[in-house]
Amino acid sequence: MEKSLFRFIWKFSARQQIFILLITIISYPITYVLLELPKLIVNDAVQGDGFPRDILGLEFDQISYLFLLCSAFLALVVASNG
Repeated sequence: MEKSLFRFIWKFSARQQIFILLITIISYPITYVLLELPKLIVNDAVQGDGFPRDILGLEFDQISYLFLLCSAFLALVVASNG
């Protein structure tokens, strides 16, 4: 029997602990964007002006820009909970 709980856990589940750590590190940017997108939707797409907007060479009017941001939000929610 190991003398410390940490050593016991590391001895028998090191690979799983590293996997969980990697998943957590990968999910941080998704979580940040998930918190940032609602602010963009309200402040930029709903209340904003200066349309049409050019994103990656494509022009978006206000409704299509709002649809793009909401679709990105939905995709990130699905990816985050997947």
